[in-house]
Amino acid sequence: MELPRPHRHPTGADLSPPLTWYGRALRPLARAADLLLDPSIVCSFDQTGFKRHQIQFDETDLEVDLTNRTCVVTGGNSGIGLATATALAERNATVWILGRNLARSEDAVARLQQQTGNPRIHSMRLDLTDTQSIEAVASNLPAQHIDVLVNNAGALFSERAETADGIERTLATNLLGPMRLTASLLPRLRAGTRSRIIWVSSGGMYTQQLNLADLETPPEPFDGVVAYAQVKRAMASFSTRLAAELTDQGINVHCMHPGWADTPGVETALPKFWRVTKKILRTPESGADTIVWLATCDKASTTTGQFWFDRKPRSQHLLPRTRPTQGQEDALWLRLHECAEIRPQLWQNT
Repeated sequence: MELPRPHRHPTGADLSPPLTWYGRALRPLARAADLLLDPSIVCSFDQTGFKRHQIQFDETDLEVDLTNRTCVVTGGNSGIGLATATALAERNATVWILGRNLARSEDAVARLQQQTGNPRIHSMRLDLTDTQSIEAVASNLPAQHIDVLVNNAGALFSERAETADGIERTLATNLLGPMRLTASLLPRLRAGTRSRIIWVSSGGMYTQQLNLADLETPPEPFDGVVAYAQVKRAMASFSTRLAAELTDQGINVHCMHPGWADTPGVETALPKFWRVTKKILRTPESGADTIVWLATCDKASTTTGQFWFDRKPRSQHLLPRTRPTQGQEDALWLRLHECAEIRPQLWQNT
């Protein structure tokens, strides 16, 4: 008897166990291993963690045709963003790649069109630290509706600097800019079908607790890793509140972290970490897997406001000390809107 063939992602990355029956048999063992190994972080965030978690995936979840669905991916010209854009394009979606480096984005579009045979892949320049750039995207993006917005673009900086608006650039790039973009595209998300907003956070957030003062003005000496983790912590909190605001508008909001992936951004921003861990880092496709799952699988439209890792909802807190009070979360919500110059009432469907 011929054994079932493995299901593979169009890029060639395995998205299910090599043999379906064998993988299913291993699932109870994999769940038991999760209890032992996931608390180690290293054996969860790395490629071995992905392969273990992968055993528990439903291999049919990504067998989806995205024809007539429009997806916007920020930072989609390299790393996890490019892997995400590729997977969406291979499933026949119309994909818009937004990136600061337009030449790199145009090159990615050309390669993906040739690779996938999908002509509906486009690019626009987007600088998340520049309000005018965000407004230009909102004004010129020709899509009448958006079904998926992936807020993936981000950066970790080794030195402190401010934008032209006087905002610390870690906060501006990784959260305030994406907030402005999401707000500007909200009417088109409302016009979409089973629309989703996906925020790409970082496992580094688990080390930090909400601190408004440090978020806006990182203490000296500047630590880019801590500043980045602080912003990603704030992102997760913001995402949960945004989900509640949009819950009756047909828009689901998800936040996730990709684990440790081997991307140009990690190699550039964290060269020592990259050199030490490069043999165990996830591939960009593995890091993007949950983004693609949240963007495409209808199971992801049955819930909103959760934090995801490897296709499972996870706690936003591994340490009790990182849990904020309701007052802290309320203050964060209001202050982020002040910094982004967005009215909190904008999210309401009035």
